Amino acid sequence: MSKMKEIDDIAQGVADVTLELMEDSVEWQIADKPVEGDAYFELKNYVINKAIELLYKQNTNQVG
Repeated sequence: MSKMKEIDDIAQGVADVTLELMEDSVEWQIADKPVEGDAYFELKNYVINKAIELLYKQNTNQVG
């Protein structure tokens, strides 16, 4: 296995674990919001995607 493939596999593992932790954290943080069904999943997905966007911007030194 090439070194890049090994690094890519490590990154995929980190991404998998990070997403699982984010999902758990977001579920806990939005538990008291008055949404259910599709609206709950839309809110959950929005918060996760927004958090990923913010992390990306922080990691690339973008502001806003």
